[in-house]
Amino acid sequence: MGFLSPIRPKNMSPEKLEETIRSVFGGGSTSSGVSVSNESAMRQATVYSCVNILSRVIGMLPCHIMEKQGKNRNIAEDFYLYPILHDMPNEWMDSSDFWGMAMNHLALRGNFFAFKNTGLDPNGKVRELLPLAPGRVQEVIQTANYGVFYKVLMPNEEKYGQYGEPSQAQLGTVKIFPASQIFHLRGMTSNGLVGINPIQYIRESIGLGLAAEKLGGRLFQNGTNISMVVEHPGTLKDPKALREALTEVYAGLGNSHKIMLLEEGMKAQKITIDPKDSQFLELRKFQKDEIVDIFFGMPLTVMNSSENTPTYSSAEQFSISFVIYALMPWIVCAEKGIYRSLIRKEERSRYYAKFREEGLKRGSFKEQTDGFATLIDKEVLNPNEVRELMDMNPYKGGEVYKTRTSTTKDTSSNQGVAA
Repeated sequence: MGFLSPIRPKNMSPEKLEETIRSVFGGGSTSSGVSVSNESAMRQATVYSCVNILSRVIGMLPCHIMEKQGKNRNIAEDFYLYPILHDMPNEWMDSSDFWGMAMNHLALRGNFFAFKNTGLDPNGKVRELLPLAPGRVQEVIQTANYGVFYKVLMPNEEKYGQYGEPSQAQLGTVKIFPASQIFHLRGMTSNGLVGINPIQYIRESIGLGLAAEKLGGRLFQNGTNISMVVEHPGTLKDPKALREALTEVYAGLGNSHKIMLLEEGMKAQKITIDPKDSQFLELRKFQKDEIVDIFFGMPLTVMNSSENTPTYSSAEQFSISFVIYALMPWIVCAEKGIYRSLIRKEERSRYYAKFREEGLKRGSFKEQTDGFATLIDKEVLNPNEVRELMDMNPYKGGEVYKTRTSTTKDTSSNQGVAA
């Protein structure tokens, strides 16, 4: 009996078993001969760079709970979800760790799951979010009456040591949880229940990138002399010994550019394979562009700075485009997921989640100040609102809307009538 016997029904075909394993662990074999999984994909430099950037940037954005009060929108710091989403979702993670990990799972697996711990709260209010390790959620089930349930592989408590550490390898116990107990963020979906695992669909591109990296390492493994022909005018008595002697002295990067000494009229002819002639560099560049486009949803020309030298203007536009095309889809995904899965039905008409990404789209200090001055002059913002955006404390009288002609607007009625 193999180790897969407990999870493989007798009537399951080998093809179905392979599909099941891929759905749980991700990845699979590729035409390039390199096996790609969710973990091995991160060994590809471009994949790691894309996931790392997305995770770090999403992790640095503050998540606020906003409260609607008529036409006004205020930060609801007293709302029970605010400290969980903005500061610490649980006792061992801060918000940066939590949202960065959520982005990592979404980018590599298409889904992020966390257990909603309500404790003993009689109203079912969430007290902390406990992220579930990848692969723990085995299936998302929808019943005939459209109820949604999650099949989760939970660790066995009796197999843990004194301090909660795993004492031995174990699979755990499968339990069924309703959607009310699971916080679920999903990426692109084809059925509305679970996000598509991107590694399953792009493993050929990633596998080709990994194969190209391995090829590059092998090209330089023997130094600049990829191969060499040594000609002898006569007959060699022991060609194997000569080959081993030349390899020992001249092979490897550390032995590059050494002067070769030959005897008995031998001649050395160097044969090299130019990586550019074999389109090796073009292949790596194409794979980099393709993978970046998949993860970011846009061709990032700044990553090809060797061809186009970026200017301050182009760098600023790139930053704005990065926020719009690469980050905003994931930000909206998280905001809507919070609204759907964490905010209760009776609270949805009043509260919603908002990630503050405005700071990522700021230009230079001069551009910021000129823009703020225009907003104050047009009575869109008052000085204290601008100071809040710049993380500065308000001052007395700064709540008054002023123009360059020193007129002020009456804010008591909040109708925008100038005094």
